[in-house]
Amino acid sequence: MRKIRLLTILLLLFSGCVEKQQNQAFFCPQEDCEERVIIAINNAETSIDAAIYSFTSEEIASSLTSANNNGIRVRVITDYLQSASKSSQDENLTEKGINLRVTPKGNTMHNKFMIIDNELVVTGSYNWTKNANTSNFENIVFIFDQKLAEKYEKEFFELWVKAN
Repeated sequence: MRKIRLLTILLLLFSGCVEKQQNQAFFCPQEDCEERVIIAINNAETSIDAAIYSFTSEEIASSLTSANNNGIRVRVITDYLQSASKSSQDENLTEKGINLRVTPKGNTMHNKFMIIDNELVVTGSYNWTKNANTSNFENIVFIFDQKLAEKYEKEFFELWVKAN
């Protein structure tokens, strides 16, 4: 078992984020999805690839920036229309050196997933927004599975190329 997997499981377990099983689902607003995403980001060792529809969370942006500053390869793809929102974190991330791409106009990038270190997939309906965390009925799932992570990485790469 790799260090990231064990460390993430332990941190999520002790912070109340997961039970003894590795894969876990959470529901917002009652289970603070934002905090769980931040813990996962903060425990990345090599890479974070995220495809997210709506991204306004300053806290998640800050965690991604810290990861990037610590040598973690961070790439983010966001939706064209959502990125035009005044509260979108796109400009902030780009200014902080995050490698970010926006889907082409006319294509809705409605995915909400993140792959960490090619082994943890974080997915669900949860957008990275305050409303998603505190008001909306949302879900987020943490899946530790390298084969599934490879499938998500393939999809991420295809989206990355299209968002060039």
